[in-house]
Amino acid sequence: MQQVHQLLSIGLFTLLLSACGGSGGGDNNNSSANNSSANTSATNSSSSTPASSVEPSSAPASSIASEAASSIAPSSVAASSEPASSSAPASSSSAASATVLTLDMTSGWRGNGTGNSGVTLNSDGVSFTASGDNIGAVTDMLKPIQLEDAIVTMVVNVSSEFKASGASLQPIVQIKGGSYPGEWGCWAGNELFTAGEDATISCTVTEGDKKFNQTEFDVQVGVQAKGTPTGVVTIKSVTVTLAQAASSSSAQSSSSSTGSVYSANVTRLQALAAFPIGAAVTNNDGPSFNIVTNTSEQAVVEKHFGEMTAGNIMKMSYLQPSNGNFTFTNADTFVDYAKDNNINVHGHPLVWHSDYQVPNFMKNWSGSAADFIAEVEDHVTQVVTHFKAKGNVVSWDVVNEAINDGSPVANFRTTDSPFYVKSGNSSIYIEKAFQAARAADPSAILYYNDYNIDQNNAKTTKMIEMLTDFQTRSIPIDGVGFQMHVFMDYPSIASISAAMKKVVDKGLKVKITELDVAVNNPYSGGWPGNKITSFTNTVALAQKKRYCEIVKAYMDTVPAAQRGGISVWGTTDANTWLTTATAAYNGEAIAWPLLFDNNYNDKPALRGFADGLEGAACN
Repeated sequence: MQQVHQLLSIGLFTLLLSACGGSGGGDNNNSSANNSSANTSATNSSSSTPASSVEPSSAPASSIASEAASSIAPSSVAASSEPASSSAPASSSSAASATVLTLDMTSGWRGNGTGNSGVTLNSDGVSFTASGDNIGAVTDMLKPIQLEDAIVTMVVNVSSEFKASGASLQPIVQIKGGSYPGEWGCWAGNELFTAGEDATISCTVTEGDKKFNQTEFDVQVGVQAKGTPTGVVTIKSVTVTLAQAASSSSAQSSSSSTGSVYSANVTRLQALAAFPIGAAVTNNDGPSFNIVTNTSEQAVVEKHFGEMTAGNIMKMSYLQPSNGNFTFTNADTFVDYAKDNNINVHGHPLVWHSDYQVPNFMKNWSGSAADFIAEVEDHVTQVVTHFKAKGNVVSWDVVNEAINDGSPVANFRTTDSPFYVKSGNSSIYIEKAFQAARAADPSAILYYNDYNIDQNNAKTTKMIEMLTDFQTRSIPIDGVGFQMHVFMDYPSIASISAAMKKVVDKGLKVKITELDVAVNNPYSGGWPGNKITSFTNTVALAQKKRYCEIVKAYMDTVPAAQRGGISVWGTTDANTWLTTATAAYNGEAIAWPLLFDNNYNDKPALRGFADGLEGAACN
């Protein structure tokens, strides 16, 4: 599900993990980090119930092809499950000469350190299992906040097991860029803690070379266990007292975690369109951004969107991991949440070739092609029938990415698609899936979904040939999903419009299913010399214009009766697949592709999207 330049063959992208650790324990530790003489103190306060054990979180651990990074193999588990740009929103208050930031404890936190099982967000705060040295939890503070001479204060609570282990805690502050320098001199010894009682620890960020007197990089803040710890640590609150005056212009930047922020002046995006405006969101496949539990995600989705797409949990490996073993619990929770909030669901996808999302029993099929096709039909039938009963799953990506990127001629995927191979080296599985879906739910809108077809290239031509064949033979299909993972400069609006027009001319619906606009294009001729490393106002306004132009092209090209909707692939820049999924980005958070920033604040892109819907000038 990723946009690539049509002339480039990029193969598989390795999903880069975002784990960062301190004092020699994490994946991004720098050898040059100085141990400074920072002060740490701790005081005990009122008692509370010890934190419960933490549930491990899942994270991508395998390579991915064209699917977005939210497409995680259901069995994979790795440390630090969240993108490197995840950030906890903060509120600010000011004294005469200082700004005090209170970090959000309900979202944006992730596990830190090799072997970390992740974090649990609960009513007490953020908990992690201290299973080894340097295991901890961190969240992000966004540039241009300067943390030199800042005081980080945390209220923590440790379990009896942690206290008995004799382990200590180390508050950490780490610059996310370059050599990842950090503040490593802070320390809170075991003697400062009483099991089940709150303790306040603080750390002053004092570096001799003033390395935190910077504005270029984001910073992560948190705490990690030291020694040979066991048990659970709960971070109940975090405040950061900055040295600079609260009136500093940097504290009011729209990319900051503090002060007033940009407003797109959009009351509700869905209200501006007569067709679905949607977003891809996660359930338990992305614990920190779980739509069922994360109130910040809920607030954005419920305010602006009338449709949701599941990033993972309605894919084949999640719903039928073994032959005949259908597991609907997580997807039901997702769909039921949407229904409770009057939101429809776009099902994604019934059939997708990507190796790690095909159940082993299908990949290893040794029976006849006819029996394999029957298994595909059965999967589609059972899944569509199950969700038809919900009443709010109104459309499906029936088949996803079945065409290759060949040039000058594209064709159906062959050896890289187990569905093609096991169907007797035939693309017949595609039409059989559509026929089964139509029979299971005659009212559902059925789409073929793919990437790069917006380029009006050989892949687009092959897709149109397939559509023509289907219509000639009365194979049921209602529309085409254009994924639209695009860049600021590619593809051109003319190409996008021309590709959509070809589908319109077939009398089919057009749906933009996975829209995001990366501000960097790692496939351009000038890369990496032209890399944008800071999301400035100039970049934000250029992205606003690009969003407007894309939405306007959709409105101008697709007649009202054929508009299937527009969905963005994610909610905030903190939870985008482009942060970690693209090897060409080297794991850098330099895409900023969505409508809301790391703190769930509006971006100018939201205004651009709205302008495109309303027919306003794109500027």
